[in-house]
Amino acid sequence: MGCSPNNFKTGTKGKNYPMTVEANRTSDASISDMISPYKEKLDAKMNEVIGQTIQELSGGRKKMESLLGNWVSDAIHHECEKRLGKKIDFAAVNPGGIRIPALPKGDITVGKIFELMPFDNNLVVVEVDGKSAKQFFDLMALNGGWPVSWPVKCDIHGGKAQRISINGKPFDESRTYLIGMSDYIANGGDNCSFFKPLPRKETGVLFRDGLIAQVKETTAAGKPLDSKLEG
Repeated sequence: MGCSPNNFKTGTKGKNYPMTVEANRTSDASISDMISPYKEKLDAKMNEVIGQTIQELSGGRKKMESLLGNWVSDAIHHECEKRLGKKIDFAAVNPGGIRIPALPKGDITVGKIFELMPFDNNLVVVEVDGKSAKQFFDLMALNGGWPVSWPVKCDIHGGKAQRISINGKPFDESRTYLIGMSDYIANGGDNCSFFKPLPRKETGVLFRDGLIAQVKETTAAGKPLDSKLEG
């Protein structure tokens, strides 16, 4: 509220004064008419069906592995490779970045993907040295596991990542790995400050738009969305 000097009253310490606010709540038809075409276009876009799931893809932040987490990380892995035109080693998603507990069985709309990933984070690929990659694996293990794409296999014991393999080969701390992720993580989010100084490649696409593109690509190939637990 804005107040002129005449609205102030002296000597009010320790006293309560009732305030009555009268508001005209009648809707302005002209504003509604102006907004209506934009709302209709937005609703049509959000309600567009872009794919189907054959089962509910459930998630849950306390699970070390989930159907939803596997689908999201695999989709991002494919999108990174498509955008860069080259192979990457794997993709990882912070659990807090997945904002819904599940993708329901049946039709998947654009709006549902917006619910899953409402943030305007960009999709990037970071060139990660072996030491930083091991630090990343241990951070993920300390948090009970993050969604990672299919090439990664590892065990978690005592908050540490053990027996790590990538594409069927034992983890090698002497080499560099290409990891797909959101720029939120690459910029140090979720305690990943070790990524900030590392070189990265921009895909030129938002994380969310990458997911939408993967749903459409899967649908165009005549396939439903699906996922499986790989242990």
